Amino acid sequence: MGRPKITRRTIGENPLDVLIASPAKKAPAPPPPSTNGKAPTTSGETTRATFYLPIELLEDARNAVVALSGPPVRLTLTKLAENAFRAEVERLKRKHNDGKTFPQRDEDPRVGRPIGAKTRKRATSR
Repeated sequence: MGRPKITRRTIGENPLDVLIASPAKKAPAPPPPSTNGKAPTTSGETTRATFYLPIELLEDARNAVVALSGPPVRLTLTKLAENAFRAEVERLKRKHNDGKTFPQRDEDPRVGRPIGAKTRKRATSR
């Protein structure tokens, strides 16, 4: 014989529905505009970037993120990298371009190991 179905009382509506629209009520998001290799024109868009860093720098960054991941800072590795990139780009603008935004590039930067660069050992574990 099967177990009887137990119904539990709830408060009815979710009180957070007032603050957050349910997925069924949200209008579908428009597809992202094609950037055709150009920089995104709207803020908030993100993309994945893959590059090599010295192991000790990455370990220091990870240690800082773990130590500061809780309130009130709630730091993530992504946010740390974004803050560092923004600060360095601003410094480069002030130093090399009179504080102005650099002109939009016509091509992507070269990728890969520079010719003559020493090969680094890859880390096999975190």
